Amino acid sequence: MVSDKIAVIGDRDTVTGLRMVGATEHFIPKSPEETRSKLLEYFRDPKMGLIILTEPLAKTVQATILELSQAPVPVILLIPDRHGPTGEYETILKELIRRAVGIEIKI
Repeated sequence: MVSDKIAVIGDRDTVTGLRMVGATEHFIPKSPEETRSKLLEYFRDPKMGLIILTEPLAKTVQATILELSQAPVPVILLIPDRHGPTGEYETILKELIRRAVGIEIKI
């Protein structure tokens, strides 16, 4: 199975920039429900290899990201938006490590 598609879910500026460097799918959500719905849609696409999501949107769908992160592909990558990092990536990463290792590790 080839996982060659890249999707981005984020604000207009982030989506525009990542489209210019090769993101094949893109979406600018207006609500957490739209974010969750599109994330699940992209996740179910067998050709999807990478889903890029901005940190502010990740905060609104954190439980969904944690659930989907159990699968190795597609990879869900959280990135800061134009306002800079929110720390959400670190929060989700800590939870994934805690689940995998069984203890909380300081990052």
